[in-house]
Amino acid sequence: MQNTQHRTIVLSRNEVRTETPMQERVEGQGRLETIAPPEKVSQVSYRFDIVANIVRKPNSSVVAVRSDNTGAVLSLNRKPIPEGGYALHTDDGEIIRVRNLGLGEWAILAS
Repeated sequence: MQNTQHRTIVLSRNEVRTETPMQERVEGQGRLETIAPPEKVSQVSYRFDIVANIVRKPNSSVVAVRSDNTGAVLSLNRKPIPEGGYALHTDDGEIIRVRNLGLGEWAILAS
C-alpha cells in the first residue's frame, strides 16, 4: 500500500490520534465464478482501488479501517455480468469475494 500523508487529530486534552490514509490498486485478469447456483464462470479483467485509514492512538494498538474498496470487473467477452456475489480467482492464485452492485460498480466483500 502506498502511504499518502497523515493528519493528527486532537479529540481532547488527553486523547490524540493520528490517521494515515494508505492506498493500493489491485488489478489484473482472472476467473469470476458465481457463488450461488447455477455456477457460471467468466474470464474477466478487474481493477479495485482500496483505501484504508491507519489509526494510531497513544498507548493503544494500531487499527486499520478500510474505508473504500470499489472498482470494476469486465468480462473479456464483453457480455454483461449480472448483479450479485462472486468469487474472483486472480492470476496469482488469490480468491477475492466481490459483489456487482449494479451500474458498473463493484465492491470487495469482507472475507
